[in-house]
Amino acid sequence: MDLPLHTSNNAPSIEAYYSSMAAYWNPVCPSALLGENPLGRELLGRRIVLARLNGKVAVFDDLCRHLGAALSLGRIEESRFLRCPYHGWLYNEEGRCVDIPSRGGAPIPKAACLNRYPAKEFLEMIWVCLMPRAKYELPHFPEFEDSFFYQLDNGKWKECLWKASPQRIILGQLDDTHFAWVHPTTIGHPAQTESPDHKVIKEKGYILSTFSVSQRKKAPSSGFSSALSAKEEELSTVHYTISAGPNWIHLRKDNGKGEIWALIQLLSPIAYNKSLMFWKIARNYDKDSSHDPFYEKIQLQIMEEDKRVIESQRPWLLPPISSSLSLYLRPSDLPLIEYHKWMEEEKVPPF
Repeated sequence: MDLPLHTSNNAPSIEAYYSSMAAYWNPVCPSALLGENPLGRELLGRRIVLARLNGKVAVFDDLCRHLGAALSLGRIEESRFLRCPYHGWLYNEEGRCVDIPSRGGAPIPKAACLNRYPAKEFLEMIWVCLMPRAKYELPHFPEFEDSFFYQLDNGKWKECLWKASPQRIILGQLDDTHFAWVHPTTIGHPAQTESPDHKVIKEKGYILSTFSVSQRKKAPSSGFSSALSAKEEELSTVHYTISAGPNWIHLRKDNGKGEIWALIQLLSPIAYNKSLMFWKIARNYDKDSSHDPFYEKIQLQIMEEDKRVIESQRPWLLPPISSSLSLYLRPSDLPLIEYHKWMEEEKVPPF
């Protein structure tokens, strides 16, 4: 008989999860998507609207203070104001209503203002915090801030929808013993099933895991080779460094010969069981843009392999470690254990 926690999470747990995640900077959308019109998004079960007002990103609840119409259906005027589509209430960048057409010049009530949320633009991504102040500063990803590294498709953000929480997706990336089973023709190898020796440390705002594994050698200019059988194919040692925050993961692979490949995945928690993933790849070798489609194809294949398994996991939110619903085993599950423990320390429920 399944425990209730295996089938669904209850409303109090979901609300507690939303409250805890509201304290972080959450990626919402690439900067390029926010043009001359307001843009509606969903974050932690809440509708928000983004608008460029006076050259800066302003974020409010996507609800007009009058009768709750979606401001994302409205328009921006004079590059400074957001106009509601229902009765024309006009809001400034602070969220205060400055014009009510039907009011006829009478004073505007002080309560006619919107909830405004902190927003930042970094790495061509708009980040939003649903609390007055974020718990941690925005993460930095060296390869994506270094012009020496070539970024796939000129650094354009790719995105895809996952039916999973950010924490489930991140645990999947920290898991270094699933390669042989989930990725046997890409980054895994059927004969490489042993757990690598890894080290895990906790830094301010993230977990850092390092380990080395044997993987298929990369063809000179075309990514991973699949021409040889698993027994015949030549293997090489790859050094991994993976850092993971509450809603992001940064993966770096080094072949020990100066060639570095890096991936970042930013996870926007639409709801407790749904995340929008934004991702980028950078590399300091093979900078021929004509090879980008191959690198993208391989990454998409790896992600689809992960996605099939991760979306099947229950419960949606991480259960308490003390519940033993996740039967972790040392030393192979050390990165997962330490990340899960950190999430509990951060009070990301349920527990």
